Amino acid sequence: MVFSTALTYALIIALLLMAGICTALIFRCLNVRQCLTDSKKYRSRLEVLNRSLLEISQAVVGTENPDELYNLILEKVIEAIPNANVGSVMVKNEQGLYQCTAQKGFDDSKIKNFEIPLEETIIWKYTEGTISKTEIINDVTLIKNFEVQPMTSDPETWSINSTIAVPLFLNGEISGILHIDSKEKEAYSNEDFQMMEHIRSTVEIALQKFQLYRNMVMLSRYDSLTGAFNRSHFIELFKAIMDRSERYKETFSLILFDIDDLKIINDNYGHITGDQLLKTFALTTLGQIRKSDIFARWGGDEFMAVFHEISEEEISLKIGRIVESLQSQPISSAKGNTSVSFSFGHAIYPLEGKDFEDLLKVADNRMYVNKRKKKNKGH
Repeated sequence: MVFSTALTYALIIALLLMAGICTALIFRCLNVRQCLTDSKKYRSRLEVLNRSLLEISQAVVGTENPDELYNLILEKVIEAIPNANVGSVMVKNEQGLYQCTAQKGFDDSKIKNFEIPLEETIIWKYTEGTISKTEIINDVTLIKNFEVQPMTSDPETWSINSTIAVPLFLNGEISGILHIDSKEKEAYSNEDFQMMEHIRSTVEIALQKFQLYRNMVMLSRYDSLTGAFNRSHFIELFKAIMDRSERYKETFSLILFDIDDLKIINDNYGHITGDQLLKTFALTTLGQIRKSDIFARWGGDEFMAVFHEISEEEISLKIGRIVESLQSQPISSAKGNTSVSFSFGHAIYPLEGKDFEDLLKVADNRMYVNKRKKKNKGH
């Protein structure tokens, strides 16, 4: 009897365990089905995301304008996040402030000049300065000492209640912050976080590539010391100018500049002073010419420029302004002060030459006449 009772209890326990296992298996099957459904949705979103990221990577090589790249990134990210309504890309500027360079859904007039230090950004406030990864903030009103500025295109209808803040690191520093915003509270999920972390790493790689590409473009087009165009790029631009001028019967002047006594300055004051002199001349000249004009370092102490549709009198006035500006900027060194002096010559297309060689010959001759006159006067 005792055995029979014990057996009965054992059977009851076994039946209960089997029932529990069966129930668990039923729920597991239901969960698996749901997981499979969710997994399909997730894979579908990943496919859209991967296509978008491929477009971003291709755009890195195809564009020289970072704003275009940032706008493309923003557009594709908002497409990948279902509850996103508006977004922005804040990029660190030369003053160390974060300024909007791309936006969707904001009022241009309000956000155009908006810039803030890192310590005032939403991700800094939320993390209390410990920024390391993407942060989902599903109720921005709970952040201490932070108030959302009404800068959306329709602030009376809705404001930002949830945001995904994505720090973009370059060389160990936060070079930008990507914001994906929603008018709804609790708008974003852990799945969105995983998506944005995937996006963040890819966008950072894209931005690094873009930075390298931009540096390559700079090296191929600009003189590294002075910031003026280099010789090879000037020649490319000049060919285009010639074609246009010939087609539309336009005139221009080729100007050749030669820095006076650069070797003597290098010998007496040092090459650092000589380099500073070249940079001062280039920056001053670039500040005095029009956007339509071009200016380049031809080599050593020589520079070249093209001034469009300009008379000889206007050339003299422009050169006079450059001379006056340089005289007010002496170059200081341990051995004393020196100032920038230069000689120049010009040639007018097509009156004095119909190709580069002829124009350069005329400008070069005039430049040396100018230089001899200055030496004869004791300058």
